[in-house]
Amino acid sequence: MYMIYLSFYGHKYHGWQYQDNALTIQEIVHKKLEEILKVELPYPHGCSRTDTGVHALQFLATLPNLYDIPAEALQKGLNSLLPDDIRINKIEKRDGFVDARELVKGKHYRYLICTKKVASPFASNLSWHSAYGLNIDEMNKAISQMTGTKDFASFMSTGSDVKTTVRTVSDARILKMDDYLIFDFKGDGFLKHQIRIMSGTLIAVGRGRIKGSSISEIIEAKDRNLVPHTLPGKGLFLYKLFYSKDEMDRYRFPDSFKEIIW
Repeated sequence: MYMIYLSFYGHKYHGWQYQDNALTIQEIVHKKLEEILKVELPYPHGCSRTDTGVHALQFLATLPNLYDIPAEALQKGLNSLLPDDIRINKIEKRDGFVDARELVKGKHYRYLICTKKVASPFASNLSWHSAYGLNIDEMNKAISQMTGTKDFASFMSTGSDVKTTVRTVSDARILKMDDYLIFDFKGDGFLKHQIRIMSGTLIAVGRGRIKGSSISEIIEAKDRNLVPHTLPGKGLFLYKLFYSKDEMDRYRFPDSFKEIIW
């Protein structure tokens, strides 16, 4: 199989997963693969669906090896045809075939909040702007209750067919850097819109709409109506993939976000 490592700027896309009436990353990559290989191909399997507008510094897709073309040649060919907001960083060939979701054992998601009084136009599609003052002490109380193995039904949007809403958030923090706040979450998997809902809840806490000490009660209630706050996808980044539990356990959140631009 081909293991396709890519990154993308998600501003104009409706996430990774193919949709009949919307432009997605999977559709674009699929079309370019067929153009190169000159055969009808299945859609590449992605490691995550991702929401509309969400970006990925690291993303993995897998494709059966139906045509013998060297990995490096395929990478160069794809990058020559793909739009500049989708880049293939590396392709590897491996025996057999495994769905990308099975290869990824955990993820680091990062949400970027601009706290300038006037938001930078250059960051408008890479962050969400909060023009209001935020109580970071209360927000830290809140985020500390969002870690552990818990039933996160309160932080899941409707329309999901998952068998269980129990997930493990192994680490989470808030980092203030210059005029930005960074919400970092690390875990083995996340529910539909979970990161965006938790981020929106943190903002609600920061603005005094929810008490920071009440998050545990909200989680125990398993009631989505208690946290009707969802931030848009544009400030969310799939920042890092983990291919083993040990790698995820050893990982520490970076104290910069230069990787987003550079």
